[in-house]
Amino acid sequence: MVFFQVISRLPLTVLYWFSDFLFVLIYYVFGYRKQVVLGNLAAAFPEKSEAERQAIAKKFFRNFCDLMVETVKSLTISRQSIARRMKLENSEVLHNLIRQKKTVFVMLGHQMNWEWISLSIANDGIPADVIYKPLSNSFFERFMLAIRSRFGIKPVSMHTILRDMITRKNEPRVIGTLADQAPHHPDSAYWSTFFHQETDFFTGTEKLARKFNTPLLFGKIRKIKRGHYSFHLELIAEPSYKDIEPGLLTEHYVRWLETMLREQPELWLWSHKRWKHKRETHPTEDEMVLA
Repeated sequence: MVFFQVISRLPLTVLYWFSDFLFVLIYYVFGYRKQVVLGNLAAAFPEKSEAERQAIAKKFFRNFCDLMVETVKSLTISRQSIARRMKLENSEVLHNLIRQKKTVFVMLGHQMNWEWISLSIANDGIPADVIYKPLSNSFFERFMLAIRSRFGIKPVSMHTILRDMITRKNEPRVIGTLADQAPHHPDSAYWSTFFHQETDFFTGTEKLARKFNTPLLFGKIRKIKRGHYSFHLELIAEPSYKDIEPGLLTEHYVRWLETMLREQPELWLWSHKRWKHKRETHPTEDEMVLA
């Protein structure tokens, strides 16, 4: 950890030299998950030419390498720097809801750089939590928790979020969740068509929003230039949800996510095997361990 803290104190301009070197190794030398990325892009964008998909893939790998060094920088990045590099748009909607003593869910996708979102929100004076999936590697678990605990942020494991919501039900805060991950068990998911593919999604955020009557927002990242982003917030729904069909809030997220990713596809995490599950049964219960 000490090594990364030392590296983190280097200026981002220097860290981007490391990123450029990593890009050459990953893209040209080792071809890390290159076929996975190109396969995902071919499935998502059949209307694009091979050359167009190759261009997106190349931009993705550059952004991916930048993400790695920006994540390391997150260990020591200053409040002033995060304010310059991640511009919050429409944050007043969060301030208004917090003033009303409400807990708020913000649904995100794996757009780069998602790790700076919670830092930016907390830096704006808004109480912020992040729901995270515990990592099996203890070192990287400590590393990511160190980042996700800065500026007063409280990381909450996905396995204990229900208990946390109950014990802190009167505590106004913003809870960020990366809702585009695939559940472990496809028969417990919400299924929808996403980039032409039948795709499984967690339903935990929608279920928690309904159970605890929390407003629901979507957040969109846009890359302005290297190391500089904007984050736009949109209030999607507020309770009561009794007249909204179950699954409809998640479906709204899926449609919004795809539209957003088509604007800057190179920002999404195409290196993961998003369509590894096949639908076998109808969705039943939520994948998340809400205990």
